[in-house]
Amino acid sequence: MKLDIQAICHKGLVRENNEDALSIGGLFLRDDSTEIALTTPEDGFFYLLVSDGMGGHENGEQASRFTLDTLADKFNSGEIGAENFVDDLRDCVYEISRKLNEQAALSGQSRPMGCTLTGIVWHYGRIWLINAGDSRTYRFREGILRQLTTDETERGMSGNPEDSKLLLNCIGGGAEGHLRIEDLDGKILEGDKILICSDGLSDMVPDEEIESIIGDGGNIVDLMRRACENGGCDNISIILARVE
Repeated sequence: MKLDIQAICHKGLVRENNEDALSIGGLFLRDDSTEIALTTPEDGFFYLLVSDGMGGHENGEQASRFTLDTLADKFNSGEIGAENFVDDLRDCVYEISRKLNEQAALSGQSRPMGCTLTGIVWHYGRIWLINAGDSRTYRFREGILRQLTTDETERGMSGNPEDSKLLLNCIGGGAEGHLRIEDLDGKILEGDKILICSDGLSDMVPDEEIESIIGDGGNIVDLMRRACENGGCDNISIILARVE
């Protein structure tokens, strides 16, 4: 599968630091951007992942970096194998979550460090959607934007939609780190666009506005600019990949 990929990771307008991170097949990005064109291997792996760190300052930065770096190591070493992909990947994420929670406990952190994780993995000829938390993966096809992931959140007890959301699942952060994995074979087609983002985009820009921007030929800079125009209250990570 041929992909034309754009990616950007920006701290936004309000936060002092950037706890988000991206991985483009193992290429780590934070406070940076890139454009890559490639063909996914039939006998190997490639992935597009976004991780949104939490825990404040260096703790969130450490969590997202550790998660993406560990996954890169496990893929490269073959520990996430072709035969038992789902079990191997879930086991890896459980282990990452355990280590983040242990590190937080040992250092006496008042806010356990953790992160979300979402994206798509091409693995030995198959395509998988993965998700933990509220970062999002979308598919744009024939003018229609569809969210493929489900936000693992709930609103505050008052029921007021303006209340801050409660994250029900993440990696680390005191949680077990359950990774949802879905088979996408046959569901990603030529001409589709894949959008993977942190909530720095999806909380700032409604889906219908994202749909309009992409439908009008907009790119990651247009999406980031709109998120900043609407407040830029969080770190903003965006991967936009067109299937050629």
